[in-house]
Amino acid sequence: MTRKFGHIRSGGIKKSNMTWFRYYYELSILFPNKYNSMKQNGCFHVYGLLRANEHSSEYKIEFCLKRNRIIILLHGLNVPEQDLNRIPHIFVSQSDANSGTVSLCLFRNKKEKREFKFGDNLRETIIPWIQEWLYFYELYLITGKWYGNGEHPEKS
Repeated sequence: MTRKFGHIRSGGIKKSNMTWFRYYYELSILFPNKYNSMKQNGCFHVYGLLRANEHSSEYKIEFCLKRNRIIILLHGLNVPEQDLNRIPHIFVSQSDANSGTVSLCLFRNKKEKREFKFGDNLRETIIPWIQEWLYFYELYLITGKWYGNGEHPEKS
């Protein structure tokens, strides 16, 4: 690394780091929020509002990136802790009923059936999957039955 013209030059930027920046930039454009932040190590938090469709409620969403892994948190559900195990397609271990936050399970991540690869376009994958999850969640609240499909790892 050398210092030239008042800035630092290095040998290059890893491809994964470019993906971090691209994801943060794209999400910050879609969801401008003064609390959005990115750390030097590439971890970031982007906050926004999403709804399943124009007729549904608005939900607070947090996109977290940690070590090439995207975590989607849904805030403000006010779900009693004993009811967390009843909500389909969430990760209970990463959810916090006290703060009304749940971690969404949106895609398979097994090597033989990987639905999302780090670097995929978020507007074509994660964001529509969140909207689909919200749609089925609202149906679940009305009927008590989950109409969405997909696999979910065993809940602990």
